[in-house]
Amino acid sequence: MNQEKINYRVARDFGETFNISIKFLRQNFKLFFQSVVFIAGPFLLLSAIASAFYQADALAQLSTGRANIFAQFGTMYFVYLIAASFSNLALTGTVFAYMLVYSEKGPGNFSVNDVARRLWASAGGLIIVFLLFTFLIGLAVGFLVIVFAGVIQSSPVLAVLLGLCLFVGMLLLMPPLIWQLSVVYLVKMQDNDIPFDAYGKTRQVMKGNYWRTWLLTVCTFLTIGIASFAFAIPQAVYRWIVMYTAARQGGSMGETSVTFLIIVTLCTFGTTLIYSVLYVISGFHYYSLAEKKDGAGLMERINEIGQKPVNNVEQQY
Repeated sequence: MNQEKINYRVARDFGETFNISIKFLRQNFKLFFQSVVFIAGPFLLLSAIASAFYQADALAQLSTGRANIFAQFGTMYFVYLIAASFSNLALTGTVFAYMLVYSEKGPGNFSVNDVARRLWASAGGLIIVFLLFTFLIGLAVGFLVIVFAGVIQSSPVLAVLLGLCLFVGMLLLMPPLIWQLSVVYLVKMQDNDIPFDAYGKTRQVMKGNYWRTWLLTVCTFLTIGIASFAFAIPQAVYRWIVMYTAARQGGSMGETSVTFLIIVTLCTFGTTLIYSVLYVISGFHYYSLAEKKDGAGLMERINEIGQKPVNNVEQQY
């Protein structure tokens, strides 16, 4: 029995974008998560292990009562940061590779190997995009830190006002920016544009749909946050037990428990896995906005009126 092929290039409203994303995940649940686990899984696991050791190190410092605000930025923190960055890149690339292969072959007509080959073909471009935008974001953050440090020295009151402005600005600007920096990988994989052209397409389709993108991104993060709460509970409970036990034994946690490392690793892995849903929703939102801009999907469907459908499967663009 042929499954209906979901049409990406359809102009959808806010609710329809969520609904079609859920339908896509339900239709592809097994193969989708197999692809994520087998392709991106090793990177996610390494990141989860690095997170476990980082949290164990931070917890050990906290239990001594001598931890300071800079203590967390040690070697283990940067190892975790690098591992998390590349695991996120692997997860993003795998999800978008799956969506593109689904678009090309249709449901039930491809395997995990096809997704891996699609990702591998685009790996070089994805790494270039990642390094370029990471560098630019680093420059922007560095500039803001320097400005903020200078303002603090000149006027603490002005620094508080600047901090408040930065907080409001990030609240308004970050959700659409996060969406753009996610789907830029989809555009790169699909059209093979240079990084700035790929990013320009995300800006072009978002023009006139800024607040809709803001709302969709915020709601998606809230939904994922609630869903991942189930993985956070065991981690938080065991962390509290470790800290309570350390306090009763004189304020030192001692050697890191293997149980603690295993629990944190599994919980972090599960939480990161859930974030694959974010990229599915982001991808459908991109195609919806692109269809509103150029109407290519509608024109293609009009041209196919009267033509014999292939295997009674809805055509994909």
